[in-house]
Amino acid sequence: MTAAAKLKRAPPFLALALLCCRPACGAQKSVLKETLHRAGSVLSAPARINSGSALWLAGISSGGLLVYSADGQIRSVFKKNRSLANDNTADVMEKFGNGGYEMAFLGAYGGLGYLFKKPEMCRTAVLSVEAFAAANAAGTLVKYAAGRYRPYAGRGKRSFRPFKMKTASTSFPSGHTVSVFALASVFSARSENTAVSAAVYSLASGTALQRIYGDKHWASDVFAGAALGTAVGRWLVSQERRGGPPSALLLPVYAPGYAGAAAVLNF
Repeated sequence: MTAAAKLKRAPPFLALALLCCRPACGAQKSVLKETLHRAGSVLSAPARINSGSALWLAGISSGGLLVYSADGQIRSVFKKNRSLANDNTADVMEKFGNGGYEMAFLGAYGGLGYLFKKPEMCRTAVLSVEAFAAANAAGTLVKYAAGRYRPYAGRGKRSFRPFKMKTASTSFPSGHTVSVFALASVFSARSENTAVSAAVYSLASGTALQRIYGDKHWASDVFAGAALGTAVGRWLVSQERRGGPPSALLLPVYAPGYAGAAAVLNF
């Protein structure tokens, strides 16, 4: 059984990160193959949802609806608090959610772990790359299906145009927020250190706020991105601890005029 969907092109630094992090998995294990398996498992997760997960999903959805109801007011507050200092801070925070910067960092982090014989650093880098790929694969599917217009498009928060992959209609969820929270959740869960968790989630939150401040996303887009990134990152870490065979595989699909992926599910 397969399901195909367009995915945004991964940054070229993804290849660098995979190469630098490969030693963490040993010579006999392909990081790329493992990443594809993890991404496929995340995309197939709705087929395996249980009552406990459904309750969490209901709670998160309720919170998202509350934020959605205040999208307009939140946007107005951010627009009223623009300043040069805030602009400069926002420019810095935006980079933490940029895939190129993230993959370059993970490649360097994993490489340093290998050089200094720190397998836990290497493994954290690998899981972070997997979380980035899996969370963005899922996030891109939602973007495509929702087709929500960004705030700067001037159409209001209730404007949606599903299945039209245009930049102005890919607001929900925030891709930068998905990425940065996926990485933050992996580092937090792997470290089990309060200071590390506070630091990484603070950086992630700063990036999320920047997306609203820059008028790139509604607050509910950011809320959904943070929830998705965190859920994927923490789930991958829990899967790593439990072990077990992969349940799906994400395969690249190329055809004339089309570039996407197919999730192959195991039943």
